[in-house]
Amino acid sequence: MQHSSSAKDFKTITADEAARLVKSGDWVEYGSTINQPDVFDKALAARVDELRDVKFRSCISVKPRAVLEADPLGEHFIWFSWHYSALDRRASDAGIGHYMPVNLGEIPDYYRRFLPPIDVCVLKARSIDADGFFNFGGNGLWNRAIVECATCVVVEINDSLPVAHGVDNAVHASEVDFIIQGDNAPPATLPDTPLT
Repeated sequence: MQHSSSAKDFKTITADEAARLVKSGDWVEYGSTINQPDVFDKALAARVDELRDVKFRSCISVKPRAVLEADPLGEHFIWFSWHYSALDRRASDAGIGHYMPVNLGEIPDYYRRFLPPIDVCVLKARSIDADGFFNFGGNGLWNRAIVECATCVVVEINDSLPVAHGVDNAVHASEVDFIIQGDNAPPATLPDTPLT
């Protein structure tokens, strides 16, 4: 993808301001694993009583999601997952999470050709680098397709994410509408269990 040498002027806003970008009926993209937002998630959860029919797409949640905890009956927020983690399965068992059957390798094409447009996309990434990119860290999935299909792109900064190289593993500043400062919490990891 070609990028202009001058980045568009993205604006730094608070998580609360970013949460106000979401309207009832919107599709909100949370991405997957370590790229799911945390401070934005908490800010949006605080608006639970103001919103209806906000639909989330996600994949393999590695931390509890505040929007689900704020709406345990699923009256305001609707959670869809491409692939379940234990957390996503618990949401499904509670009747507030929904699985989307899919061949994972086809997901970028689904975004580009078949899915409703993303109203607000919020993904964690590292601070902007010298070349104008926000690196997504160790998650090399379909973030490129998400960014291409989003009306509004918000980056939640988390410099605890590792740098991972790859053509599709970053978003250029020219594609970002807003940035919010994250909490810089280390990414979730799986426990190191002994072999049996």
